[in-house]
Amino acid sequence: MKKNAFLPALWGIVVLALSYTAPQREAYGLEESTGPGGSNATAVHQLGQTGQDVNIGLILSGNVRITHQAFKDGNGISHAFNYDFGGDGISIIAHDTQLAGIISSRGDSSHPNDFGVAPGADIHCARVSDNSSGVSWTELDNALETLITTQNCRVIVTGFELVGVDPDGNSSMTMLYDYYAYQYDVIFANAAGNENTFVAIFGDAYNGITTGGLRLTDPSNPFDYRRAGSITGSGPTADGRRKPDITAPAQSQTTPTSSGDFAWATVGSAGGETSYSVPQAAGAAAVLLGQADITEGPNDNSSVVIKAVMVNAAFPNVKNKSAVETNPADSNNTWHKDRGYGRLDVLRGYQTLDTSEVEPDISISQEKGWGFGRLEQGQSDNYTITVTAKCRLIATLAWQRRVTKTGFILNAYLADLDMIVYKPNDVNAIFSESLFNLDPNNNLEKCDLLIAEQGDYTIEIVNNSTNGEPADYGMAFELRPIITGDLPPVDYTVDFLDFSALANDWLSEDSTLDALLEADGIINYGDLSILTSDWLKTDYAYFQGL
Repeated sequence: MKKNAFLPALWGIVVLALSYTAPQREAYGLEESTGPGGSNATAVHQLGQTGQDVNIGLILSGNVRITHQAFKDGNGISHAFNYDFGGDGISIIAHDTQLAGIISSRGDSSHPNDFGVAPGADIHCARVSDNSSGVSWTELDNALETLITTQNCRVIVTGFELVGVDPDGNSSMTMLYDYYAYQYDVIFANAAGNENTFVAIFGDAYNGITTGGLRLTDPSNPFDYRRAGSITGSGPTADGRRKPDITAPAQSQTTPTSSGDFAWATVGSAGGETSYSVPQAAGAAAVLLGQADITEGPNDNSSVVIKAVMVNAAFPNVKNKSAVETNPADSNNTWHKDRGYGRLDVLRGYQTLDTSEVEPDISISQEKGWGFGRLEQGQSDNYTITVTAKCRLIATLAWQRRVTKTGFILNAYLADLDMIVYKPNDVNAIFSESLFNLDPNNNLEKCDLLIAEQGDYTIEIVNNSTNGEPADYGMAFELRPIITGDLPPVDYTVDFLDFSALANDWLSEDSTLDALLEADGIINYGDLSILTSDWLKTDYAYFQGL
C-alpha cells in the first residue's frame, strides 16, 4: 500500500516526581505537572493507584531506551519493551523515550522522585516508520493488532501526526484507530497535534480521547497550568466535531531521555507541544483502568465509561491561547476550541469512577457517579438525580462509532444518541443537542448547568438513530456544590457583592435569599453568620477573577 508521509510531532513527556519513604513507597508526582494546578495525578498515587499491571501501547516513529533505569523496578527488570514494524530495525530516539517516561517512569538513583503518571504500567513501544519517515496502513494495522491482541495493551498512544491527509475522521488511518477502539474496547489517547489552527490526525478520531497542550499560566508560578499553548491544535475538526476533548500540562517537564541509562532532560515550551500532554491522558486512563480492575462491577473498565469520566472531570477554568478567560460558568461555553472541555483532573475522575454504578429508573442520591448501558434505535434510559442544594449539574455522555474492517475496506456507522436534561416536574428540556445547537456527528455530549431549584432532575439518554444503529454508552455526572454564601447572581466567590445583596434584604421576611442561607423566614444575624463563614472563598473551577 502507498505510504503516507508523516511529520514527527514535537510532542514531549512529563516525568512526575514521586517520593517514597522506605519500606513503603509513596508516589508523589512532579509539582510542575501533577499537583492540583496540573493533572492532579499525585493525589491518586497517594491513594495507592498507579496503573499497576495495565499494558500501554505506543505507536512511534522510533523506539525507546528501554534500558534506562527509569523503566526498571527494584529488581532491575525493565517494564518497557521495543518492537519494529517499519522494517528498518530498532531506532532509539529521545522524543519517544521521553513520551514513554511521562507515562511510566519509576525514577532512578539520581531522580528518585521522578515518576510517571502510571508508574505501575508496562509500556510496549512499536516503531511503525521506516528510515524514510514513512508509515503504511499495513504496518500500522500490524502494530495495532499485535499490541492489542498479543500484548493485551488496553491504552494506545501515538507519537507522531500525519500530514497531507484531511483530518475529518474519514481517512483510512483514523478509521483504523476507531476500528480497534470499537472492536477491542481499547482507549486511544490521541494528541490534538501541533498545527495551531486545526486538530491533526489522529486527533480527529471519533473514539479516542483527544488531548491538547497547556502552558504555565504565569511563568513565575511553576505549579499552575491554566492556559492553552500557542501551537496546540484548536478545534473543531475539519468536519465540525468538538475536538480536542481535554487538555493537559505540557510545559517544563522533566523526563528520562535517550542519551544514557541515567540521562534526564527538562522539555516543553509555552507552545504546549502535545507530546508532553497526551501521555498524561494515557497515564490517567491506565490509572483509572487499574482502579476498575480491583472493583467488583463489570462495566467500569469500559472505554466509553472511562472516556465519559475523564471528560466529565475536566477542570474547565482554562484560558485560551491569548490568555483570555473562556468563561466556563456560561453553559454555552462548556467546550472551547483551545481547551476542549478543560484540563485533565485525574483525582476528580478517580473519585467519580470509585462509586457504585448508577442504574436507570432508580432514584440517585449520590453527588457523583457513572453509568453504562446499551440502546437500540428508539430506546431510552432515564436517570433521576436528587438535587438538595444549589449546584452545577455536570453530565457527560460518550459512545463509539462502529467501524468494520474486511481486508483493507473500512466502513463506519454512527448511532445518533442524545442526552436530554429536565427540571423537576417540567416537560421542557434545559439541555439537549438541539437546544444547544450541537453537531449531530459528535459522539460525546457534555452539559454544565447552574441549578438553583431543588428536586429530582432527569437525564434522559435516547437513541434517535434512523439507520437502526445501536450503541453502548458511558455516562458520568457530578453535582458540584455552590459556595453557600455565593448569593445570586452566582459569580463563584463570596465578597462585597454578596454582602450587599444580604444587606438589601436585611430583616425582610419571605426572601428568596433566606432559603439559600438559614431558612428561618427572615434575613438576620443567622444568615450573616453563614455568609461571613464563607467570606472570600472562591470556586477555582469557575471563578474568573484569577
